[in-house]
Amino acid sequence: MAMATGLSIKRIAAHQQHSVPLLVLSETAQQTALSLMEAMVREGLGHGLGVVVVCLEQLLSRDIMCQPAVALVDCRPTMAQIGDGSAFLPNGTRQIDLARLDRDVCTQIERISAVSKVSGGFVVVIDDLEPLLSISRVDTLALLRKFRSVAKHCQSSRILARYSRDIADQRTDKGGPHLPLVSNVLRSIADAVVDVYPMDVLGTWMPGWYSNGEAQPFVTLGDNDERRGLLRLEHRRQSGKVGYEVAAFEINEQQRPVFSAVKAVATGEPPSAATAGPDPRQHLPFNLDLTDKQRQDRADVELPYLEAQAGEIHYQMAEEDDWDEDDPDDDLEI
Repeated sequence: MAMATGLSIKRIAAHQQHSVPLLVLSETAQQTALSLMEAMVREGLGHGLGVVVVCLEQLLSRDIMCQPAVALVDCRPTMAQIGDGSAFLPNGTRQIDLARLDRDVCTQIERISAVSKVSGGFVVVIDDLEPLLSISRVDTLALLRKFRSVAKHCQSSRILARYSRDIADQRTDKGGPHLPLVSNVLRSIADAVVDVYPMDVLGTWMPGWYSNGEAQPFVTLGDNDERRGLLRLEHRRQSGKVGYEVAAFEINEQQRPVFSAVKAVATGEPPSAATAGPDPRQHLPFNLDLTDKQRQDRADVELPYLEAQAGEIHYQMAEEDDWDEDDPDDDLEI
């Protein structure tokens, strides 16, 4: 699925693709996207972008948080709030003031843009959308749209949000269960969505040839590793076209993402006539094969519908018929 100019996800992660103001990383319980998200943040810092970290669950790695170009909007409850019960609503949902979060993020964007080396460019990182979606799906999506609009008007800027597709689609707002799935709505407002999968699903995606009656996987892989995996990119371009791409990723020793195309190279051979099994025509009481004379006799038969196709159609106009001399294709400007 790699294109001639290289993988799209590679250009997006390296901030060479500026038409992705909102990038969503989608994970499952089997494969986290946290390591990939942190590696992308390091790419942004390496390109001189300021970073605003919206922390709802856990801080990013220490090497990121200690950078002078990183600002923190901490939405985690304090021990005092947990102790007095003010951190949660009666239904168990986290207590987060979305209006205040909006103001804090915009304030930090202005501050961090002043120290950015790329014309005020920035990256806003939301470590987990789930706490926000659990409060209000509608308000959270409106907040993402607003942040995306801000990032769209700043060169190289981006909103990088992570969510678990296992959990998010189980949520319903006060409007009831008839709301569209969160994953579908996110795909409609995001410029790109990266679905992260463990490496061991590759054999399921791409089974090899059945050379000996058993499926031959293309690769043999061990246990899942959060620093390496598969991804499926859905990129909605400015033209409206949607491109898809499957790639493998790995976090290298420099903590940067490395992407590679997934090549389908089968380990087995397609079944041949010698290994295809017994001929099902062996024990039939009649013969299905034709002799040379039978084939010739069949070819010499003149079919009646072929003779009918050789005729002509004659039409005599009636008095009420209106003959139009104009060319019906004049408006096409051919």
